Amino acid sequence: MVRITLDMVRKRTEHNEGHVSTLEELSLHQQDIERIEHLHRWCPRLRILYLQGNLIPKIENVGRLRDLEYLNLALNNLERVEGLSRCESLRKLDLTANFIIDLTSLTSLQDLPCLAELHMTGNPCTSYRGYRAWVICVLPGLEELDGARVTRSERLRVLQEFSEAAATVTVDQELAMEKRSKERENCECEMENSDEEDEENDEKWWKDASSHTPETRVAMHRRLVRQRDRQNTSRTPHEDVRKQLREVRLFTADGRPLNVNAAKLTFQLTEDEESNCFVLEVNTYRHLDASLVTCNVEPWYVRVTVKGKVLQLVMLEEVRPGQATAQRSQVTGHLVVKMPKLAPPRFPSSASKPEKIMPVTRSSAFSSSASNFVRPSSPEPRETSRQKEQQSSHSNYLEVTERKSSVDYTNIVSTNASTGSVSSGQPCETRRSLVPARPISPDFVDDPSVPPLE
Repeated sequence: MVRITLDMVRKRTEHNEGHVSTLEELSLHQQDIERIEHLHRWCPRLRILYLQGNLIPKIENVGRLRDLEYLNLALNNLERVEGLSRCESLRKLDLTANFIIDLTSLTSLQDLPCLAELHMTGNPCTSYRGYRAWVICVLPGLEELDGARVTRSERLRVLQEFSEAAATVTVDQELAMEKRSKERENCECEMENSDEEDEENDEKWWKDASSHTPETRVAMHRRLVRQRDRQNTSRTPHEDVRKQLREVRLFTADGRPLNVNAAKLTFQLTEDEESNCFVLEVNTYRHLDASLVTCNVEPWYVRVTVKGKVLQLVMLEEVRPGQATAQRSQVTGHLVVKMPKLAPPRFPSSASKPEKIMPVTRSSAFSSSASNFVRPSSPEPRETSRQKEQQSSHSNYLEVTERKSSVDYTNIVSTNASTGSVSSGQPCETRRSLVPARPISPDFVDDPSVPPLE
């Protein structure tokens, strides 16, 4: 017997951020549930409840859901309508494909002021003579019955036929109840025999025709469960070997992680230099339940598990697992994992750039005693964008010219005039010896066009 549990409800609250107490819409369809319970305590604000495709034989524990507007109980094992008289806000009730025989049980819905739509298609009671006329008269607030609009002219017409419809409905209902009691007895005997010879006549039971009753639906469900259990217990050794061969290896013999994509998901691993982190985007399915996705970040690898299948990627640099974040997009359903790096950024940001060395002039960079480069004491005013472009396009060079000095470096060594020897010491000026002037030759002609000798 499958029962409604808190974990089952919590797995279906992804659209409400996992909060159960404020949940307004809940879908528990096709879960093989056999009883409605706990919902009025866990989800008192429910407005929409889907319970179709289960094995529920009775409507119960729903009357305290005062805000409930839509209840879907199609494809269950209901035989009568009950337990809804206190659902004051109920507007739409779907009871399609059940086993409702007691049509007079619909009178319990007369106290629902907001009930406007009722679906009873596929129930035995819909074959009663005068069924539609009787329902419209008993529930005067209905606007739509079995998908067909109730018009004003039809309402006036069925009021005149109500007495006849009530009589025929009563007769047909008694006949259907007698038939149902016989079917119940036959089903109980068949279930006892089938339980004893279940393994031997399993194929024969599925091939034989069976009656359409709630007991048959329950028996089919139990047989499917037993068949599934037998297949799991009778697994051959070859299948176990195949399963072991299919196991994914995540690490090498020496413990190094490996790149694995057993889930066969599309992903993108990028490096964000501004935030100094790795960003992994995994294209998970849009409507995938969040409980089926797990993410584990380690210093040298990241592992994402989707429905038991692993996607593992090795990082190029060590990351900080404690600061990693994982989020899913509400639009696409993709999983985005951000993993900050352990090492500092290789390129500093614009706020931490080193101070720019400003070009200096000769007067401020060179002193009279030495030719050393000097940083200016105070920064120059901020340059305009046009000046920066000119400086970046043209290279700046320091201008170097010949320095004027009183020292004559061509006469570092002094010569003694009397002895003609060379003496080392302090640099001094050259002293030329006095040479007597030679007499002018009598044949000398002074030509003014010839420049004088220096």
